Amino acid sequence: MSIPSLIASLEQYKIDNLGKKDIVDTFLDLLQTYSISAFANDNWDGHITASMLINNPEHTKVLLMFHKKLQKWLQFGGHSDGDMDTLGTAIREFHEESGIIVEPTLFSGIFDIDIHDIPADLKGRPTHQHYDILYLGVIPEDTPFVRQESEVDDIRWFDIDRIGEYVGEKRMLDMIEKIKLLGK
Repeated sequence: MSIPSLIASLEQYKIDNLGKKDIVDTFLDLLQTYSISAFANDNWDGHITASMLINNPEHTKVLLMFHKKLQKWLQFGGHSDGDMDTLGTAIREFHEESGIIVEPTLFSGIFDIDIHDIPADLKGRPTHQHYDILYLGVIPEDTPFVRQESEVDDIRWFDIDRIGEYVGEKRMLDMIEKIKLLGK
């Protein structure tokens, strides 16, 4: 994916999600200011990340990982590592963290975007922001997985009607509501 393709995808997302206009404009500002450097992990003004929320074909469950460092249930995802293909990054990160290979044809555009703060760490990385682009994936519940032990403590399917018992972040709860609409 090229930067013009990503900009077009973000513009389409803005049309489809009018309530996200301001956040899309912030993404566009990052891309216009930094171009390819927006995908560099060491751009401390903020950088593009990509993630994938996996649900079952019936849209009744989501597959989440328990992040070892952050100690909470999250969707799969991570840094672009300089790669401008955000869907490719989301697929790569999902495979690295779960051992599952998914086909790009399972996805249909950007499902959600978010900007969130990342605290400074002991490796000398300062506080910065992740500009996350999230895609939705679908796999059967019986798909075998192998978790990446260095970053992932657990991988588990959750019933979307009970996800609030395990996850409290507004973004995740909002995405679950969008998935519920797919199941109707």
